[in-house]
Amino acid sequence: MLMKKILENPEPDVRLSITRATRAVFFFILFYMFTIVLFDSGNLITREAVIDRWTIARLLLIINTFVWFSASQKWPISTRKLPIYLLTITLLMFAGFMTYWERGMASTSTILYALPILVIAIAKNRHALQATAIIAIGTYAFASVKYFNDYFNEGYRIQLWGTIVLVGASIMTTALLTMVIAGLREDSK
Repeated sequence: MLMKKILENPEPDVRLSITRATRAVFFFILFYMFTIVLFDSGNLITREAVIDRWTIARLLLIINTFVWFSASQKWPISTRKLPIYLLTITLLMFAGFMTYWERGMASTSTILYALPILVIAIAKNRHALQATAIIAIGTYAFASVKYFNDYFNEGYRIQLWGTIVLVGASIMTTALLTMVIAGLREDSK
């Protein structure tokens, strides 16, 4: 009877999903590094910005490599999803730094907040997905408000709050659509 239940509801291989996600993030990091070289060669970013971006690219590469390597290890079931959470937090921090470095509410990096939402969907946990969306909204709001206060008069206050609401709604909509695509219903964890 137990064997029949196991065969009917096979647990998806989380390690395989993590490996595939880290490959996609490796692809992203490669192109991110290419844009640093491209922007630097065109003198679009300062020397300090080049150092900051290479530093965060290196950290993202190290953590993604660790998560990729850990996916091949035979960890206890209770800790198999920890690398997903580590990569999600790292991508949230990356998106926050990029938002600040690219002029807060004027940043073109808002799409980067979709990456941690897509990665956390691997965990097949509805609450983790919703929490990631809320943290992503908070990260965007913090980075935008900090930039606005550090470089005052680069925009209007109403524009700041309106942009935070719009981007926050976009992040939450992305999370909700990801829940639909991933099949996370109300009865899921």
